[in-house]
Amino acid sequence: MELKREHWTRRDYKELTDYLKSIADEKYKAFSDSLVPGVGASLGIRIPLLRQTAKEISKGNYAEFLECKKGVYREEIMLEGLVMALVKCDYSQMLEYIKTYADKITSWETCDVVSFKGMKKFLPQLWNDIEYFIYNDNNWVIRYGFGMLLEFYLTEEYIDDVLKYVNSVNSDFYYVQMMQGWLVATAAAKCRDKTFAFLENNDLNAVTQNMAVRKIRESNRISKEDKELAKQFKK
Repeated sequence: MELKREHWTRRDYKELTDYLKSIADEKYKAFSDSLVPGVGASLGIRIPLLRQTAKEISKGNYAEFLECKKGVYREEIMLEGLVMALVKCDYSQMLEYIKTYADKITSWETCDVVSFKGMKKFLPQLWNDIEYFIYNDNNWVIRYGFGMLLEFYLTEEYIDDVLKYVNSVNSDFYYVQMMQGWLVATAAAKCRDKTFAFLENNDLNAVTQNMAVRKIRESNRISKEDKELAKQFKK
């Protein structure tokens, strides 16, 4: 199918849906559904194929594609986000794309697949807007916000404030807790001393703290000595 198009109509999008169905893999669908059971319909398309499809769409009239009414499949949500993430645009437009996509997230899969790497050019601006995500009413938007902190801000310049954000969110939503734990474990590999001091003294609930400890102990980037040290921080 020709994906680099000058225009996208309802008929064009129907052709795309048929194409997506044609490249679906039933075995992968069963595997994917087992990872996110009961979360929307899926086709069973492997992520590299979705990325390739998004890349081709982004070379054409991506704006009309993004305006098309989408269907019910998880792959359609991810494809839309992957196209958005490929658009070269200014900060305000990219932030609007991220907000639009984050509101469509319904699982860790749709959350974690799409990364707006173009934001690396706008880190000071995004930092000023990060609270929109971290203190959102939508738990999936919160998870996405912590994911951006993990991806972009685990540096000496930002680590103190990143850990403050982690400490300020006492969530009972498992997938937010998981991302907070993952963030802390990654911070332990990149900013070791400040992160271990944080583990010793924080307001995290037991589930989130123990998630961080577990992920530290599972990490290939943490020394055996620090993995043993992390045990004492389990709540």
